[in-house]
Amino acid sequence: MQNITRIYALSKRNIILRYKNSLIGFFWGFFKPLLYLLIFIVIFKHNSGIPNYILFVTSGLILWFFFSNVTGQSVGSIVGSVGLLKSLNIPSYFFPLSETIGELFNLLLTLLIFFIIMFWFGMDYNIRLLLIFPCILLFAVFALGLNLFLSSVNVFFRDISIIWNTIQPALFFMTPIGYAESSIDPKYKFFINCNPIYYFIKLGRSILYDPVAPSLQQWGNCLIICIGMYAIGHFVFSRLKNQFISAI
Repeated sequence: MQNITRIYALSKRNIILRYKNSLIGFFWGFFKPLLYLLIFIVIFKHNSGIPNYILFVTSGLILWFFFSNVTGQSVGSIVGSVGLLKSLNIPSYFFPLSETIGELFNLLLTLLIFFIIMFWFGMDYNIRLLLIFPCILLFAVFALGLNLFLSSVNVFFRDISIIWNTIQPALFFMTPIGYAESSIDPKYKFFINCNPIYYFIKLGRSILYDPVAPSLQQWGNCLIICIGMYAIGHFVFSRLKNQFISAI
């Protein structure tokens, strides 16, 4: 119970600090995907040939920005909390976990706005939309595993945060968010398939945009990637955590 209280307090602290002295607070998290949506509409819409292009793009953007935000903030979560780590008896695992939970809360609020706004863009409201929640859970566990890996290695090599922020834009354009998979040259499809984010975006889009439910293979792919990433992240974090204080 004490650990749950600590995680809640850290998650709440992260959310408050993120929007402290902000005029519109949480809504900044929604405006960023909206800005990207407008860019995609101007550049790609007329040449995309994708039905209901706004819903197509938005269904990918909200999941992408959850991933982008949570990993960008978590990579420095341990180094940035060195004061708490040294002065309080808080497990270091709680810092990337609380960042993940805080961003997960933001995603759920963004999803609520998404469901309201997409009414005007022809979203089909049905019971299948509830599948987005297990999809988000898988994506969050995957992100947590990556956060454990990045935040622990970043303690020893501070270049990791710079490298990750450099890689993210490449991952964004390697993920079919503003363009259809069919537009990808077959000889480059291999690189898309090697991008784990692609599978979660595809699963989420199958739920929010496609007329049919995602296949068992799609769920299976995401589950395997999720378990694999978390196992790697947890292993690396567990091996390094006892050296954090001395390294910082």
